[in-house]
Amino acid sequence: MRNLTKVFAVFYLLLFLSGCLSVGSGPLTNLISVPSGQSNLKHKLPSGFCLDRSANRIAGLQETSVVTNCILVNKGGKSYFSRRPVDTIVNITFTQSRIPKKVSQEKYLLAIAEKMELKKLITASSSKKLIFGKEKSNGKFFHVNFQRINSLQRKEFVRKYFFLVDNKVAVMTILSFQKPNRNTYSSFETFIKKLG
Repeated sequence: MRNLTKVFAVFYLLLFLSGCLSVGSGPLTNLISVPSGQSNLKHKLPSGFCLDRSANRIAGLQETSVVTNCILVNKGGKSYFSRRPVDTIVNITFTQSRIPKKVSQEKYLLAIAEKMELKKLITASSSKKLIFGKEKSNGKFFHVNFQRINSLQRKEFVRKYFFLVDNKVAVMTILSFQKPNRNTYSSFETFIKKLG
């Protein structure tokens, strides 16, 4: 039990560090490289979203990938991904927080859900006002869903997913600047299941 408490302490530190979202201006791709054992596996992102390679970052025990809206353009027999007006930014953080061997993935996710304090998670920034929040647990992931008002008095729709990749904790934050289409969440939930 003491080991599990230490793992949670490291996890929460990484969680708050992964809360920042950024968008770069570099090349786009619809594939994301996901850590698996000693190598990385390529996975296709949901339709309409691309990895912004210039915005990826590695800090300490975590690697963060930034995904944004994109569209496939065909020009002169060549195809490439281009940016489109951004309404959603997805921040995926892969940590090195490995779950203890004697704990099942489902129990570990339930433990995260039980220890998670929604208010602390959401109000990390004092410039944002919480207007709605709820938690939901699923066998493959646990997510926190909330809305908030930013410093410019604009509404933000946020959903944070907690799941496991290669027995390590991963956190995905979906930030939308307008009410997200249901397909956005369902397509990323299908993506999470493929990673597991």
